[in-house]
Amino acid sequence: MMYAGLAAILGHIFPVWLKFEGGKGVATALGVFLAICWPALASAVLLFLLVAIFWRYVSLASISAAAALPLLVYLLYAPGHAPPTAVSVCTLLAAVMVIVKHRDNIERLLAGTEPRFEMSRKK
Repeated sequence: MMYAGLAAILGHIFPVWLKFEGGKGVATALGVFLAICWPALASAVLLFLLVAIFWRYVSLASISAAAALPLLVYLLYAPGHAPPTAVSVCTLLAAVMVIVKHRDNIERLLAGTEPRFEMSRKK
């Protein structure tokens, strides 16, 4: 199941129909990890929301949640027991793919040019 999930994430990050550009890997990973380990996903979503609310960068929130997910899956997959190796490795690969895909956002964050998420409407 984890290999199929990783393939789906990879296919959505680099879609063939869009010339391997502009995929929706984070959204697909959300669906995959809902089935794999929903407590870890819920924790990652909470982290995403906290980062987005406090720092107002959606890209930073996505990167933070992706970076935390392997540890969260390891800790919450089956408390007291390590997850299968395939789950641990594929979760780490999925997180790395999402973070690498956000490299332009990381460069803009470091340069201070990444746009912030605004929660109020401008009049």
